Amino acid sequence: PGYGLLGNGAATVGQGSITDTDCLHQATADQAFMKAKDAIDVDSMTNALIYTTLETNTGKVGLASVLCTATDATNPETAAISQHQLSPPGPAATIKALTLKLARKIASVGANPQEALKSGTFAPGELDDPTAAGNSRNIFDDEPGCIFTQNLSVKDTTTC
Repeated sequence: PGYGLLGNGAATVGQGSITDTDCLHQATADQAFMKAKDAIDVDSMTNALIYTTLETNTGKVGLASVLCTATDATNPETAAISQHQLSPPGPAATIKALTLKLARKIASVGANPQEALKSGTFAPGELDDPTAAGNSRNIFDDEPGCIFTQNLSVKDTTTC
């Protein structure tokens, strides 16, 4: 599932039969949700919904990721929400609205809507960052993820 969050150059390695790399993220989220729904697995449905909102890496701070336009999501639950776009025009109010919409979708599958706060991301970096890393981190031995263990996640709203 991680390939759907990588920039297109790296994602091509794991795109399998997906012909449009811009659609890998959506296809991954949609398939994960469908399988979880078939299994009546609320935790996995919740995680698939959260994954749906995570922005794909673009390789440049401030550059919005390209959303899939070649195909539609199969599940209405994943089709109803989109990725965070931290770059302009991704104002805080728009991201907050997306997080609250995610919370409603999570509640609709029987999970705690507060889980939507896990969709927060790193604070935006400097637009001219030549590394394109922004404020992200690569700590490979941090199983839950340093965004959580080091409290680096920007909460898009205080409560859902």
